[in-house]
Amino acid sequence: MSPAPEPIRSAVVVGGGSAGFLAALTFRRMLPRVKLTVVHSPDIPIIGVGESTTPAVPVHLHEHLGIDRNEFHREVRPSWKLGLRFEWGARDVPHFNYTFDKYLDQRIEGLSRWNAFYCLHDMRDASPFNAIMDRDRSPANIRNGRLSLDPRATYHIPNASFIDYLERKSVASGAELIADQVVSVERNESGGVKSLRLAGGRELEADLFVDCSGFGSLLLGKTLDEPYLSYRDVLYCDRAVVGSWSRADFPEDDTIRPYTTMTTMKHGWCWRIDFEDQVTRGYVYSSQFCSEEEAEFELRALQPQLAGADLRLLKFPSGRRERYVVENVVAVGNASGFVEPLEATSLHLIIEQLYNLARALTDSDGVMTDSLRYLLNERFASTWDDVRDFLALHYKFNEHQDTPFWRHCRAESPLGQIQDMVECYAEVGPSRLLARLTSNATIFGYAGYASMLLGLRVPTSLEPQLSRRERERWDQYRKSNAVAASQTLQMRQALNRAFRS
Repeated sequence: MSPAPEPIRSAVVVGGGSAGFLAALTFRRMLPRVKLTVVHSPDIPIIGVGESTTPAVPVHLHEHLGIDRNEFHREVRPSWKLGLRFEWGARDVPHFNYTFDKYLDQRIEGLSRWNAFYCLHDMRDASPFNAIMDRDRSPANIRNGRLSLDPRATYHIPNASFIDYLERKSVASGAELIADQVVSVERNESGGVKSLRLAGGRELEADLFVDCSGFGSLLLGKTLDEPYLSYRDVLYCDRAVVGSWSRADFPEDDTIRPYTTMTTMKHGWCWRIDFEDQVTRGYVYSSQFCSEEEAEFELRALQPQLAGADLRLLKFPSGRRERYVVENVVAVGNASGFVEPLEATSLHLIIEQLYNLARALTDSDGVMTDSLRYLLNERFASTWDDVRDFLALHYKFNEHQDTPFWRHCRAESPLGQIQDMVECYAEVGPSRLLARLTSNATIFGYAGYASMLLGLRVPTSLEPQLSRRERERWDQYRKSNAVAASQTLQMRQALNRAFRS
């Protein structure tokens, strides 16, 4: 009989960046008895496109990790995000909002159905965040002389200041940081990792190794040779050209948008992320349908501010490793998988993997067992495959462009495990029972799927007949959201107060 596994007492994180330093802070906060070392190379440049986040990010930063909101605002200087604005979907609808104030499964007093059913008639101002987004206002007011921020708002985060902040917080938390590169990996008898040899000559041993080495996947991919499952038969984009401009150079465009903009392009889509002092744009496209030169030309035509700017080309695979926990190696972030940022899931998935790992090890008294690996890997696979299918839904029903790329997407994009949901929606509309057809590991839930089904105008035969009283009550509710939105602060005014707090 093999000896019982010992509790994990030491861990080495390979790689810095947002994944590596979030791993360090999560371990130090949630697994404080584990001696933690981070090996990172300061020579690896920060991509620097800016992070668009989901509500899971501020929850993890401020509730799980205990980071003070005011300090975060002062030192990182994020802007706020209330959702995503999709210039997407039905041809006669200029845009729709995917908001973070979950409202579709709520019921307004005086109405008999969930809000989702009334959104079949009119989604404008259907929630507070919808109204704020369409007026480019902020999620903040002044109350009793102090800034009052809606806690449901999340962030647009500047990469450089974010990573610098996480690194400093990691050191303050007690993690040992080593600025060096891994030059070789020694395996142990069970097939895991025994030690790392660094360029400076140091050798590091640990009970657990956390692979945050990015697309290179040094430990999980290159060393343990964990199989890679491609999503390219579902998600066709594999390139992005990225640029930014300073607001100081274009003072006429001073509006800081409280959302990430997603614009349909000929061969893919384009994001826009607004910060106080700059704006970033990235055109995500398929190299099967478009060259780099064509993508650059289309992006500059869309955004004249980029006419003389240097654009960077990013190449990426879409897919995941079969497992993310193998032997004594855990991969996090791009080392375990990647999907295009159409729903800003990058940091969310990093946090999902780290939080699940930390909670699992807490529950098992720090012992990594085969059953624990199995459960973590099942959750990982289900969550990532659900993200894949959710993104496929975006492509399947977008009619804003009629190019070869988009015709291919509408005809060929498989919906995977959500096909049944779409078929049921065609008959019953946005019933809450659709939640039964979502994955148990979904990060979007009923509210996320309903937002896309309604916003994209996915066909449904359900046309609920509203009484005059119902129409009046729904209109009254929407008008109240519009009035409240007009009374919030402008984004720049609110951010300036937050940065001084």
